[in-house]
Amino acid sequence: MRTVRILSWAVPLAAGAALMCIGIGRPWTGSYDANGALYSTAARNYLRHGLVATRGGQVCNAGEMEPSAFRFYSHHPPGVSLAMAASFALFGVHEWSARLPFVAFTLAATGILFYVVCALGGRLAGFFAAFLFAVQPMVAFYGRMPDHEAPAAFFALAQVACYVRWRVEGGRRWLALGCVAAFVGVWFAWVVVLMPFLLLAVQWLTQRREAGPMLLPVAAGALGFATVLGHVALVGGGLGELWGTLAQRTGSQVAEGGAVASFGLLDFLGRHWTYFATAFSGVVGCVSLVWLAGLRVRRRVESLLVAALAAFALFNILAFRQGSFEHIYYQYYLAMPLAMAAGRALADLCRARRAVWFLLALWVAGVAGVEGWVKHSAIRRAEFYLGQMATAPKLGKVTERPDRVLIVYEGGRSLRQLAYYSDRNITQARTLAEAEALWQRGGYARAFRLIEASDREMRIEEGF
Repeated sequence: MRTVRILSWAVPLAAGAALMCIGIGRPWTGSYDANGALYSTAARNYLRHGLVATRGGQVCNAGEMEPSAFRFYSHHPPGVSLAMAASFALFGVHEWSARLPFVAFTLAATGILFYVVCALGGRLAGFFAAFLFAVQPMVAFYGRMPDHEAPAAFFALAQVACYVRWRVEGGRRWLALGCVAAFVGVWFAWVVVLMPFLLLAVQWLTQRREAGPMLLPVAAGALGFATVLGHVALVGGGLGELWGTLAQRTGSQVAEGGAVASFGLLDFLGRHWTYFATAFSGVVGCVSLVWLAGLRVRRRVESLLVAALAAFALFNILAFRQGSFEHIYYQYYLAMPLAMAAGRALADLCRARRAVWFLLALWVAGVAGVEGWVKHSAIRRAEFYLGQMATAPKLGKVTERPDRVLIVYEGGRSLRQLAYYSDRNITQARTLAEAEALWQRGGYARAFRLIEASDREMRIEEGF
């Protein structure tokens, strides 16, 4: 029995680790790997310049420069870049060491999900939930991506685990740990501030007279949110850029194919259905619907916790419409309620203690794993930004690290890979008029025009 207990949590963790470590040292040429290049640049700058000079802010321009030339990235809290800087300090600056903290966050989230579901529905339910979470293509691929999704899922589930233990044991310890998770989590992802409010709602709906203590994690999350805002204002000289980004992400205009267009409700739903079909297992979705329909599940707290995690996920999709329309990984948090519901449903199949039902549940989990592998392989094979990768060494040869470089590039993508791999302080101009205005202000050592011949080839020409 001890071996079975160990395998119940070890198998999901091993499956998740194996999937996320495939190609972990790959250059930043995969799906949305511009995030990896951006945060790697910021993490590298923490090591080069120190926390005092950077004031803890994410310096997003590369090259050799004085603090007066720092450009700060303030769209998201700095926890992601700080975690990567710690990994770089320990293991060196590599793509695999940049991804390593997020692999750790995702595996830790898998373990916490196992614990939560196990506490609510037994070890078998915990096994199924953790396994189905780990093999989802969304988690297996984007769970290692340097961005705020993996840390946010970890801190959200950590708060759920603390809440479940607090309900059972009472006292201050688990409540205090929930407050820590709420406060620290916001330093990695803004959306973590929502989780304490959702858990307060669960407590109010189930034990209204004992809901008061859950105001403490709400206060801790709000305090964390306020301190991050204060830090952004400090390093960025105000909150104007952040509010502008927020307005953009909540809007309905996207730039695709070099043109700006608006999307409607049907476009939005169609795009998200495509995302879901690409990055989630259809088997897991169907089993979750069975659980939702009431397959022998009438546990109010458990159902409300699934609903809270679903609300957490849907808020990220619906509140930030433009962001979720453009980025597939905005659906990442859906993996938590889907895995929890599906795991509980498969465990319920085994309740009759008949071998046929147990084997059926294992077969469904296996089918989900195979489907996840097929879809994960397709996402993993996708390559982008190859033109920037080929251009980076050319730019490095004709410029020096202290140079400020102005590049005219009228394509839709940012030049994050070019900046990171060439290690040059690049300013991108989208139009010739913008480039001329920037050049007139002075301070640039060289100017180039970048012309995209194909996805794999770019031509760089001096001047504009």
